[in-house]
Amino acid sequence: MDYLSFRHQQQHFALPIDCVRFIAAENALTPTNVATGNSQTFDMVDYDGQACVILSLARLLNQPSERTKNRNLIQLLQEREQDHLNWLNALRESLQRNTPFDKQRDPDLCAFGSWYKSYKADDPQLAHLLSRFDQPHRRLHALAGELLTLRDEEQQEEALHILHEHEHSTLARLLALFHEARDLVANKTRPTVIMVQVKEGQIIGLKVDDVGEVFSCGQGQEDTMTDYLPHFGRRWLKGIAIAGSEVTIMEINPARLLSSASAPIAEALETP
Repeated sequence: MDYLSFRHQQQHFALPIDCVRFIAAENALTPTNVATGNSQTFDMVDYDGQACVILSLARLLNQPSERTKNRNLIQLLQEREQDHLNWLNALRESLQRNTPFDKQRDPDLCAFGSWYKSYKADDPQLAHLLSRFDQPHRRLHALAGELLTLRDEEQQEEALHILHEHEHSTLARLLALFHEARDLVANKTRPTVIMVQVKEGQIIGLKVDDVGEVFSCGQGQEDTMTDYLPHFGRRWLKGIAIAGSEVTIMEINPARLLSSASAPIAEALETP
């Protein structure tokens, strides 16, 4: 049997290809938001003259979507970038006014450094980009001790000159990395809606993080064990070659997607 694969974070899923009617980028659709009357909402979209609900795979799994995670990461990077702009401005003011400098000097203890040490990127491209932050970030923080020492030795002008040079080199490099990281994260996920025939006369949209490949599965790769399967899971497909790796994929049962949605939504959408 042939299947269409798709992904949520690091999990792989598939639908039988014969139930897939159409695939579209989420931003190519114009959904209408509908309220159930129970403080819940869902999106509807017109497809082939039929009003179809759009369900989110992330919501069915009770997990954040990758787009939500990426949006949060982008916001964090923006905030940590601003921290270092504020840090450098505070250092300049301390040098100019001969006042105490109360910002964090240890690069491992500032808000970005603490996050940086603990964050593990799943994406190799992002991991490589983040590795390039270490040198300019450490160099920037090292300036505080060096320049404050110069100031205390009555070399204020020299300290301000060095700071100006690093503002246009070390800080500029760090800010460029923040910008590059945000762009990479913003473009990493392109949510897609798969229009799925769930039963005769009824089609729904399933929003996923990333559509993958069409693959064939032999009978020997189908596992009838149902451990850890959600209500909408049919079975596990093992040893499936996706993007050069062998993975285990959860096959979704289209007929159970609606009943797996929250009760008010399912009740509102089930046809008599």
